Amino acid sequence: MFVCALTMMALMTACKDQAQYGEYESITLSHISEEGDLTKIAYDFKIHPLKSSDPIDGIGGIKCWDDVWLARTSDSRKILRFDNYELTSVLYRLGRGPGEYYFIEDFSYDKANNCIYIENDSTLVTYDATTLEFKGKQPVNINIQNILNVGDKMLYFGWFLDAYNRNSNGEVFRNPPESMVLVDRDERDLRKGVELYTETSNERSIFGYPELFFVNPKNYSTCLPGVITRIVTFDETGMTDVYRFKLGAGPISADIEELLEREFDDTDIMALINYYSDLSIALGNEPRINQVYNIMVDGKTISFRARYNNDGSLGSYSQYLYFVRNEKGTKAYKHLRIPGLTMDVDPTGANGNHQVAIIENLGDMAISESEPMSDLAEQIIAELKKQNDDNPVVLEFRFK
Repeated sequence: MFVCALTMMALMTACKDQAQYGEYESITLSHISEEGDLTKIAYDFKIHPLKSSDPIDGIGGIKCWDDVWLARTSDSRKILRFDNYELTSVLYRLGRGPGEYYFIEDFSYDKANNCIYIENDSTLVTYDATTLEFKGKQPVNINIQNILNVGDKMLYFGWFLDAYNRNSNGEVFRNPPESMVLVDRDERDLRKGVELYTETSNERSIFGYPELFFVNPKNYSTCLPGVITRIVTFDETGMTDVYRFKLGAGPISADIEELLEREFDDTDIMALINYYSDLSIALGNEPRINQVYNIMVDGKTISFRARYNNDGSLGSYSQYLYFVRNEKGTKAYKHLRIPGLTMDVDPTGANGNHQVAIIENLGDMAISESEPMSDLAEQIIAELKKQNDDNPVVLEFRFK
């Protein structure tokens, strides 16, 4: 009878979760593999040497617009421009003087106006995309976290200034919402755009934020993090959920629901600190998603990589989980590998419906002697050997 009672309680909790949050998939250890063999789970491979007469700085992330690629260096100090996989210019104006930017959190390329935008708080620091000549600083009425040019529109995520500037007043704290806004390319009054998503709950402090750095230009998609993580597609009419999931099999407790639904306008600083403490305690050590990158909706296949925390229920810890969801179900991999190569494959960009990974040139250290070399590894090694200055190659692929 006791077991039956527990079973009924679990079923009732699951039903309540579905009623509150809709359908979602619980990801457990049964979904996760230690390694994914890329030659088996992906296809449509393309290998491109990155060409340059000089050594190429380490690349931390790539954005692609047709044949123009912009890459942020690993130290977030420079923007590298590639045309047809060849380095054609380097934007390096770090500083606080005229014509300079003081950090690179995000950037974008406007083909119509031939501009490169670097985001600094609520300003677009603008350069000619060909000559790299400084063109000016364009203010917008949002404190920017992410920007991206998509067709004849521009996508922003951040705090509207009229709310953000009310942030604090002495001991009173105001917690403004963040919005995802789609607006005409040249419009700088973002209130005239379409607010696709507004984050008014307090999940933002725990679960990260929507990541616009990697958007598939053939099917706009991103991730809305939360107690239930949502992969969505979007257009001017709004957003559509295509996949909803949660790490771990545990139910969402009533305490978590109440805390996440609580909203703040004016509140005492200590009350807010206590709130975050209560929320952390309620969430406990159950595994959860922290941030999601490389979101790709390619027909019926959905893929992305995610940072996460692990309470031990998911086995050994890795930096990322790589998710692939298709008609056969959902699989997650702690490492992506190519038989014959020593290094993991870590996608850091998206080009159309292809994931993009930089394969570093490690010389003989790149070759694994503990396993047979796959055809794909042989092709990559052959291209790496042709490179000067130990420059890398790019691997593009699609998950099956």
